[in-house]
Amino acid sequence: MKKQMKELQHLAGIGEVISQRLVESGYDTIAKVAAAEEKGLARIAGMNPKKVRSIVTQARKMTGEAEKHHHTWLQDKYRG
Repeated sequence: MKKQMKELQHLAGIGEVISQRLVESGYDTIAKVAAAEEKGLARIAGMNPKKVRSIVTQARKMTGEAEKHHHTWLQDKYRG
């Protein structure tokens, strides 16, 4: 649980308490936060409803950047 909490704390506005509540609510990765609906996150105790959109946007940007940097050249090399 601590590892997931540390990962979530890379998002601005997420500290130790909120990261623990996110993990307990099933949002234990940045990808899950990125895929979350804002309404669901806003229901988490202590989550600032005004910051939810920013947090989701950050998470989506981070997961998008990770996908851009995932190199597929090895997969292409072995396909054909």
